[in-house]
Amino acid sequence: MVTTPEEGEKQRLFVLGQKQLPEIVEGKSTSQERNWALNVLTTSNAEDIRKELLPVQYETETRGKRSVGPATPAGEGKYSIVKHGNHTELAYVLELPQVPGPTQKEFEIKKEASYIISVKNPDIQVPGFKAFEERKPEYSSHIKEKFGDRRWINVEEPDLLNYENTQVLLIGARKRDVEEELGIDLNEEKETVNTAELFRELKMRKEQVPLKPLLKGEFPGREEMPAEEEAKQLSGKEAPGRKGGKAGGRAAASRAPSAAALSKALAGVDFPKRKDELKEYAQRHIMESGLDDPKAIVDMIGMLPDKEYHDMSDVEKSLFTEA
Repeated sequence: MVTTPEEGEKQRLFVLGQKQLPEIVEGKSTSQERNWALNVLTTSNAEDIRKELLPVQYETETRGKRSVGPATPAGEGKYSIVKHGNHTELAYVLELPQVPGPTQKEFEIKKEASYIISVKNPDIQVPGFKAFEERKPEYSSHIKEKFGDRRWINVEEPDLLNYENTQVLLIGARKRDVEEELGIDLNEEKETVNTAELFRELKMRKEQVPLKPLLKGEFPGREEMPAEEEAKQLSGKEAPGRKGGKAGGRAAASRAPSAAALSKALAGVDFPKRKDELKEYAQRHIMESGLDDPKAIVDMIGMLPDKEYHDMSDVEKSLFTEA
């Protein structure tokens, strides 16, 4: 996630845990609504960030040399960090694409959303954040005084996010009427790939923001990333609370495999097909797909309504569209 304040030259690159933004669920708070983010680069030169998004090769102990392709933008929009009650929230509105597609849903990118945002005190150990204990930001004495003996502090000063290795906790808050609820104006504009300022700075003008599911590419494996469950392990005492949100569809409720995994399992299938035919196809071909949890994918297909499906979009709507 790249953030560029309108005032000031600093640009920030964050790595997001679990490879997506937190879910937003109305009613009681769930562990799926918590996620961490880590500032891995702050710079005044967009070229520095662009280099971080280029393809790379790396060595692993168990799988040898691996390759990660260049980054593909999944969206662009306006954001604001505002104080709301006794906490601060990161709010955004998506401008490109104007209507989120399966790719955006894969990463929990909404048309608009907000998250309670807090920064971790690097001098206090918090269960679930041990992977970051050796990566401490070099905060100024002024900021250290703000932490005191608190585990978390609000983002009341934007400069707080400019320090590399800053650890952030995001908790899903709201996914509709964000501007009205927070009393802000994000000044949404109709953007294209050619007009989006950040895309121009990162030299992504020729890139297309995908709407269809991502069928190619690999994320770093668990051995290269901190534990995915870190933020989820926080108790109510250790993580700020929240209220609001709405329950998602069947796949969100059961934490089923992703839309990309489903597409990979059913790659090559000839539509139209009924549910039982899709399940049989997946059982025959899933071992060739190299997916980590084939049984979970077959079980997910079994959750489909018993009807005829005409394409992958038809399948995804039945499983991933929110109720």
